[in-house]
Amino acid sequence: MPIIPLNRTEVFIGRARELRRIREGLNNPGFVIVTGRMGSGKTAIFRKLHEENPSRTTLIDMRCTDIREAHEGIPDFRRIMVMARTVDWNILMDSMPPAVSAFREAFKMNHMYDMRCAVSMRYSRRFLQELEEEIPGVAVVSLPPLTERETEDYIQRKAPTFRATAAGMKYIHRFTEGLPLFIDSFLNVLSDGIIYGPLLLEENFRAKFQQIAFPWMAELSQLSRGEKRILEDLTDAPIPQRDVEAEELEKLELRGLVELSGGEWSLTSELLRRVLTELRKQFGCI
Repeated sequence: MPIIPLNRTEVFIGRARELRRIREGLNNPGFVIVTGRMGSGKTAIFRKLHEENPSRTTLIDMRCTDIREAHEGIPDFRRIMVMARTVDWNILMDSMPPAVSAFREAFKMNHMYDMRCAVSMRYSRRFLQELEEEIPGVAVVSLPPLTERETEDYIQRKAPTFRATAAGMKYIHRFTEGLPLFIDSFLNVLSDGIIYGPLLLEENFRAKFQQIAFPWMAELSQLSRGEKRILEDLTDAPIPQRDVEAEELEKLELRGLVELSGGEWSLTSELLRRVLTELRKQFGCI
């Protein structure tokens, strides 16, 4: 039986500063980009903002709609403005596709309806630079991973029945890299009534790594053979920027799989590296 349900959103350890910055950005300049690695809690923080004021907040999951259809989820602001002199409204667009045109359209909606708008996207340094040039003055809020102490507090509040040794807690933080989605996923393959240490946690990972890392598995299933070969190479070592085609790597970067730093391409996550290693070990390929 899972230790925690995945749909709980009330635990926001280490997110008070980011919530405050998003609220400030919604007030001025009124258009905010929330970014972070896969599993950092972008969807959860949008749900939290929506729950705070559901009567004046619209939450749209862009994985389920097109930017051109998103207008249908927005109230008729002209009619509202006739009824009241001042109406504050937030629109939260989660998981925006990595296309400048989509953000440009959202920015137009922000001005057209005189509303405050926040959109979320995975972190991509190059794409963020492009957006900041396209939309001057936009507020950017990044969600960092939880610290080791925050990870422990998060687990104790979200899964109070979970028991682990001090070394086991350190293992979970190191393994999940402090990303709430993966902390939740790991806890949900474990059982109550056991005190977990590093060795037992490692056994659970090897047996159930596809369940724990299901977001990575979903991304990998959509890749071409050539893209998978690049990831296999990166599993062993970083690749110098000059040795590969930039276009292929940029596509992988927008998926949150790779990053460019110091003239080298590398995987964005040690957890992703472990998943790729296990896939190759158990199945012979990615």
